[in-house]
Amino acid sequence: MRRGLAAAVCSLSLILTACGEGEAVQETTSTSERAAAVNNGTLSEDSVALSVGKTTIPYKEYRIYYYFMENQYAGMLDGSIWNYTGVLEGGKSIGQEAVENVLRLIIQVKVISKAAAVQGVTLAADEKEEADYNARQFCESLTDEVKQANGITQPLLTQIFEENKLAEKMYRVVSGQVDVNVTAEQARAARVQLIWLRTEGQDKAAVKQRADSLLQQANSSTGSFYRLAKENTQAGDVEYIIGQMDARKNLAAAVLALKQYQISGVIEEQDGYYIAYCVKPSSRKINEEYKNQVVSERQISQFQKAYKEWSGQYEVKVSKSLLAE
Repeated sequence: MRRGLAAAVCSLSLILTACGEGEAVQETTSTSERAAAVNNGTLSEDSVALSVGKTTIPYKEYRIYYYFMENQYAGMLDGSIWNYTGVLEGGKSIGQEAVENVLRLIIQVKVISKAAAVQGVTLAADEKEEADYNARQFCESLTDEVKQANGITQPLLTQIFEENKLAEKMYRVVSGQVDVNVTAEQARAARVQLIWLRTEGQDKAAVKQRADSLLQQANSSTGSFYRLAKENTQAGDVEYIIGQMDARKNLAAAVLALKQYQISGVIEEQDGYYIAYCVKPSSRKINEEYKNQVVSERQISQFQKAYKEWSGQYEVKVSKSLLAE
């Protein structure tokens, strides 16, 4: 119950992944609405920890968002993981990265809420009732000790759940303006496993040589292509649905020409070299899944574009004490 509700509150961050992920949280300036002052000293519950334009966020609200994030990993990670510095760039600890992720989410929710107010978008009675019910359920699932330790109160939880619900509604409003038409030809796609080798900043000839070597291994090996791809690809995943509307035209053409269980040659694209293995060629089911994927990508892109415009209207200030935690 707790983890599910916490994840629901923070689900909007997945939509906004491209809106600042990986960038350092820092103060921004705007000529439209200047940010209110923040407390750079010792933070108490009611201290202003950050501000988005004239909207101020108290430290106690930040602490609840941080609890949501931390609670999702409770029982899965040892507490010492937050101090580990061996993974992230710049020597940041995982705990410091978590703080910045929470700050990004809060800033995004506040920016979207302000945009909703400007556009006159509000929660309907049933939407508000659902958010309030979820907040009550979440609060009742916590012990008094947890609530006291994390500054969690029912009124503040209700505000957070309502604002996140409103942000999700704004996503639907903006994404609902997207053209969802995809023709049958545009929807042609195949499910493939990929090996991707990046060429940016690399010796292109050397990367090509490595791609040729991996292709030879793929064609001569009796093992699975998936294992070879998993061990060598520089992408985050191995399996994808690639279709006609993919910006990587050479890759799309090669993939759609493959028969089931066939391996492509080395495919050159602007971002590197690919080798594809066809898991399933074009079919009605895969094409429908690809169509939904294309529409979803259009909607997310539209929303991120709108968010970028909204966020430029508000100056942001973050407490130096918070960033030093």
